[in-house]
Amino acid sequence: MPNLPHSIELHDSMISGMETRGDSLLITFSHAYVHLDGKGWSQAVEIQIDEARLGGDSVSLPAKVADGRLVTDEGPHDNLLMLPLSTKGAIQLEIELFSGEVVRITGRGLVVRPIGAATFLEEVAGRL
Repeated sequence: MPNLPHSIELHDSMISGMETRGDSLLITFSHAYVHLDGKGWSQAVEIQIDEARLGGDSVSLPAKVADGRLVTDEGPHDNLLMLPLSTKGAIQLEIELFSGEVVRITGRGLVVRPIGAATFLEEVAGRL
């Protein structure tokens, strides 16, 4: 497997919170699977979406992510969110949970922020 860029893999990440702050939605991942230098890491991450509109299913948290897709003015991000990531344009984020529930969020502006130190999980470079 080639080295992936510094990114969050939504699959197998864990959403621990979703909180409204004014017109923004803050999604907290207690564990996000982070790719960096051919290694897998666990790190807490926050995604802030401005002018957020939440749709889809009502979810129980914490919840494990099965898949996800972010669409920005720069293009789509299927399951991988590059780090750092910040955009001011229109966004659409869809997160599918292992429970089968789907969260859909639209907004204008998004920032992805790693929180604290990452914990090493595994070597992923060179695996088939």
